[in-house]
Amino acid sequence: MFRISGFFDEAASKLDAQLALMNELNVRYLCPRGIDGKNIADYTPESFSGSVRPRLAAAGASLSSIGSPIGKISLGDEAAYQAQLKKLSALRDIAGSSGCRYIRIFSFYMKPGFDEDAAFPQVIEKLRGFLNVIRGRDIILLHENEKKIFGDTPDRVMRLFNALDNPQFALCYDASNYLQIGADPWDAYMLTRDATAYYHMKDCQDGFEVPLGEGQGRIKDILADLLVRGFDGFLTLEPHTVKYALMRRPLRILPFVSPGIARACRDTDKRHGVTFANRVTRADVFRWQHENLVNILSEVGGTFE
Repeated sequence: MFRISGFFDEAASKLDAQLALMNELNVRYLCPRGIDGKNIADYTPESFSGSVRPRLAAAGASLSSIGSPIGKISLGDEAAYQAQLKKLSALRDIAGSSGCRYIRIFSFYMKPGFDEDAAFPQVIEKLRGFLNVIRGRDIILLHENEKKIFGDTPDRVMRLFNALDNPQFALCYDASNYLQIGADPWDAYMLTRDATAYYHMKDCQDGFEVPLGEGQGRIKDILADLLVRGFDGFLTLEPHTVKYALMRRPLRILPFVSPGIARACRDTDKRHGVTFANRVTRADVFRWQHENLVNILSEVGGTFE
């Protein structure tokens, strides 16, 4: 069973608007990242219980994962690391009291040209520090492959996974992020799929996010293979809606500023029947993403909720 979720803060900053769009799309699961203009890592268990959980319950919404920024700090910033340990402790309690098993993390920003072997022991030590925070809880840390962090390439992602060898550490796969560092998304999927528990649904064309299945991310092939493998888990929409919504018009006027992005915007306009005069909102782009995902799942024969 595929379970559709989403970063609904990409469509609206206010939680009530996010929940309204979830209801419109008949989506039950939310990956909280920005809530009422505030990052999820800035909530305490008490403030989350007081201002967020009652509205989730009233809307019948559940959490698929916590879209945290944990690990999005420079590797050598010890003060930031200690602060993030405290934030992760709060997120652990928020997740546990919300019936959510997953917290998304990263493996630290690296300086250009860093020495992988020299950095590796420190990355592992700090990731183990994160794992110590959730030890004994029914929670799994999901490492997302993000640009400019240690675990951005498929090989380094697997190096982390194999070295940690911990049932509370798994991978979150993002095809677009792999494309944006020049990695083949299918090869990355094949290398990491046995270690991956969670998928972000994001596609891109020539390094720019486009609606799902309309880029180079091999999304349909990946979902077809997951179906054959009996995947039972979350597909979380992460369309980065603001880029296209804000840039499509300026780049149609000044395409020479960024020819590749301008081409991706023009192609998206054409596929969705959008003219220059049309206004496209972030919520519109999110609707396209959801529609495309549902259509792809239907094409490969997958059941979903």
